[in-house]
Amino acid sequence: MTSLRAFGSFYLALCIAMIMWDILLAGRIAQLRRTPRGFQAITGLAGLLLVPALLVAFSASSILYGRAVYLVAWLWPFTAILFALQTLYALSRRLVTPLLGFPLLTYNTIIAIIAVAKFAIAGGGSPPQFALALNAAQASMLGTFFGSAALWNPIFLQIPLFAPSLPARWRFTRFARVGLASVAIAMTALVLVELPGAFAGIRSYASHENDQLQEHPEGDFKVGLKIFPDLRGAPPPLALANDLSLVDTLDFDAISIVVNPEAARGVPLDSLARSIERTRTDSTMLIITLGYPKNARAKITESPAAYTLERVKDVDRLARRLRPDYLLPALDPNDEGARILGTQTNDYWVDYFTRAARISHGVNRRIKVAVSMSTYGPRDSVLYAWAAAPGSPIDVVGFSLLPGFDGARSLDTYLRVAQRWMRQFPEKPKDHWVFAAGGYPLVHGEDNQKNSIRGVLAWATAQAPIKGLVVYEAGDYNTIRGLRAPGGRLRSATTELQTAMKALSTTR
Repeated sequence: MTSLRAFGSFYLALCIAMIMWDILLAGRIAQLRRTPRGFQAITGLAGLLLVPALLVAFSASSILYGRAVYLVAWLWPFTAILFALQTLYALSRRLVTPLLGFPLLTYNTIIAIIAVAKFAIAGGGSPPQFALALNAAQASMLGTFFGSAALWNPIFLQIPLFAPSLPARWRFTRFARVGLASVAIAMTALVLVELPGAFAGIRSYASHENDQLQEHPEGDFKVGLKIFPDLRGAPPPLALANDLSLVDTLDFDAISIVVNPEAARGVPLDSLARSIERTRTDSTMLIITLGYPKNARAKITESPAAYTLERVKDVDRLARRLRPDYLLPALDPNDEGARILGTQTNDYWVDYFTRAARISHGVNRRIKVAVSMSTYGPRDSVLYAWAAAPGSPIDVVGFSLLPGFDGARSLDTYLRVAQRWMRQFPEKPKDHWVFAAGGYPLVHGEDNQKNSIRGVLAWATAQAPIKGLVVYEAGDYNTIRGLRAPGGRLRSATTELQTAMKALSTTR
């Protein structure tokens, strides 16, 4: 995790350097009279639009911030195309050496194709498979620097580079050009190396196109929806309106909310309780997951005991104020928890979950305390064996089942591992849930998001111990994996869910 942070910091610093280089070069080219007018115009316009286009690309990917700028979401693909044209112009007029120009043209062309593909996906279209695979390959490359967040975080982009048509004034400038060209070559090579695997990943979802749900005549299988962004304050009004309306429209059986410690006390907690009060009057179940504070790593490093005590107090407040049906005291401990806190020992998590369960059951015995697995490695295996054992204080064991950079191939592996784990306790197994199922529409396409949800839902309904599934998530807030796109459009996975829930309801 430490090396990943270092890689991420290095990449962000590199992006800032690229932006500064582009702006500086655009200014110089625009002022040079002997440069062709067309070349000046393309370079000047692209340099002028670069920063606004990046800001639009970041903000337009969120429902909360993108409604105002969604209509100009075309600005980023348009700017990326200008960079590719600028490099092509420089090469065709021999304004730049081919040794530098061709790598930059390939680099900028890849960025432009991906930007157009994402723009098409955001509008509900389906780009050609090559563009979709190139998009997935870029995400895999960015995963080298940022891990799995590259699949769902919109902030991670590649910055295009101008082709320099001017002689270098200083030795430092010459070195900078060589360095940036080397970076462009390296990133292009990383994307192209990932391309065969990306093609296979995109195609892997097809295996779930015809998956069928298992009937549940006893009506004991529930389908829920994760609503709101992960909260650090009161629920945003737009999220309240959109998500609760979607819950009512599709008639979900449960709602899931991730509450970070900043929202687990005081006014934000009271606001959340009032916001969801209407849903509690129905038969809708409430699933609450406690997240992590912003300064979590510093706090747990300074004093693990004090940090743990604060989280146990948060669990107590959530149990008393919200009265959830299911309470997860930690969000994906060996995945999200390891990324934020650093890797903690299994003994730490066992002690923490035991204390949290004791507190929750002390508040209300009907609250079911749950633990969710998401990495399917040795740490999760040990934690699962403890949580699923008859003598543990955990009431429900669950899984997060999301695709990886290789598409449904890793998802299928997780399904097999989860099924093998459940066979450890064939007699009177504890109830299980899938606490997260979804896909990555902006990376792998909306159709594959739908196929991912269908595959996990079909698998879950066929497993006797599994009593429910939560779809991740209602909308694109801080993560790009929602049923509702930033412009307000409902993605095709919504129709798939509606059909599936109708099929399940006929068996109840």
